[in-house]
Amino acid sequence: MVKPNPKKAKKHLDKLCELLSKRKHPYANMTEEDVIKDLRKIREEVWEKKLAARS
Repeated sequence: MVKPNPKKAKKHLDKLCELLSKRKHPYANMTEEDVIKDLRKIREEVWEKKLAARS
């Protein structure tokens, strides 16, 4: 079993944070109404998938 290395983990976490900070947010250039429409669409898709899985 490999011992955890906190310094290596911190290094990977810092790199991950750096990469994420460079990404553009998917709702960056959308109006409030467009964001709401998109979120409602996503919510409907999730509900359909969850309900379909229960059937």
